[in-house]
Amino acid sequence: MLAPEMTLDAALRDVEHADPRVREPALRNLPAALLAEMQQPGPRWQACLEHSRGEAVRRALQARLDDEEPALRGQAATGLATLGDPSVVDPALQWLELRGDDDDAIYLRQCGVIALSFLARAAIEAGVEPSLRARIEEAIAQALTAEAPDLRFQAGMALVELRGNAAEPALVSALRAEEHHEVRDGLLDAIAMLDPPGPAACAALEEVLAGPDGEGGPGFRAAMTLAAARRDVARPRLIAALDVRPWRDDALEALAALGTAELADVERVHRMARRVFLPGITRVRAAYALARMVPPGEGDNPGLLMLQRMRWHPRPAVREAVADAFANLQRLAEQEP
Repeated sequence: MLAPEMTLDAALRDVEHADPRVREPALRNLPAALLAEMQQPGPRWQACLEHSRGEAVRRALQARLDDEEPALRGQAATGLATLGDPSVVDPALQWLELRGDDDDAIYLRQCGVIALSFLARAAIEAGVEPSLRARIEEAIAQALTAEAPDLRFQAGMALVELRGNAAEPALVSALRAEEHHEVRDGLLDAIAMLDPPGPAACAALEEVLAGPDGEGGPGFRAAMTLAAARRDVARPRLIAALDVRPWRDDALEALAALGTAELADVERVHRMARRVFLPGITRVRAAYALARMVPPGEGDNPGLLMLQRMRWHPRPAVREAVADAFANLQRLAEQEP
């Protein structure tokens, strides 16, 4: 949770203001201000019971659950969930059932998913309310197949936050059925949070990788996650991504994760590392990837030599990136047999 933008006293004062433009930041800051005084991160189960002014905060938030302004209702719900108050469950579940594609319905559906996931996380960390957690997880899993694309988009990440790797079957099923490109991107991001993606997830990602690379670059997203899972099938897509400026640095990081490569791929990255007009950080990433890609026993490693030279780069950020690269190489060397 971010630090509050106002004190608890100020937030409790402004939350009663007649102007909703004043009430909204107060509502947004109430949970953060309370937790800051407690010196505790959120979400936190039943946090209001731990502070002398917690009941006043809870009442202020609950009073806005029926506010005429949807933005205030949504802020109140996420605030209560951040403070681990289970009274938010029923209204949040009702918002998940809202129909329509107007801004208010979309906002409240999204706030419903966020509030439920915050509350469940608070309960998980406190080790309480297993039946409530199961109810919330089931509702979010069902949201993966909801009619509203915005709800499906929110549900993927929320489910993996609650279930961890146990969310994989539902995410894989949803990905294979999803046609909305933004929702597919959200599901790909959720699968990337699995630690690590299992065989079923990798199989689904390989299907995306083999398919047309439409809007949003789903093939590149799939390749990045497959590289994190050390699946070499991602390599051709990552090599191709070196020609796309917004993807170039991420592709280099993923190629480094894959390690030893064929000569043609090594030469492609070597050429990039030698391009003096590239940003310094990109050249460090290219040299690091090259150091990882060159097979052992091939003589002097050109990636290591380039990193050595860039230790004296005039820009501090580049020198720091070089130090990080050497630290990563040392760590990997200690892990590998």
